[in-house]
Amino acid sequence: MQGFEKIIEHIRNESERECKDIAVKANEESKRIQSVYSQQEQVAYWNCVNNGTKEIEKRFEELSDLAAAQAKKLINQLEQDMLDEVLALTASKLSTLPSRSYNELLNKLGIEQGCKPEYLVEHYRDELEPTVISALFDQRE
Repeated sequence: MQGFEKIIEHIRNESERECKDIAVKANEESKRIQSVYSQQEQVAYWNCVNNGTKEIEKRFEELSDLAAAQAKKLINQLEQDMLDEVLALTASKLSTLPSRSYNELLNKLGIEQGCKPEYLVEHYRDELEPTVISALFDQRE
């Protein structure tokens, strides 16, 4: 029986050695797979971060454009309101000018006499530049 025991011992030793080799290889393969998945995880993570950043930048640009358009609209409305006030004040000041001074001013502007100040201001609204309005105010002084 001595021969059987040696054979069994040899098989046992060989099996243990093969099991250890399999365990080492399995451990190495597990580390390799873990490394591959870790790299893929990092790539996926940074893709998400980059896509999110691009989306935020796009949204920021859209909101900036919208804000700029709203600001421009508000500024234009404010400018229009200010112009309306200035023109109303101009018409009011023109109404208080003595007739002679008013007619001289109309002649300077090349407008026929008798034109009412409100009509003058409204009719020539687009042509009345700040310098003309200033001249109208300075006329009285």
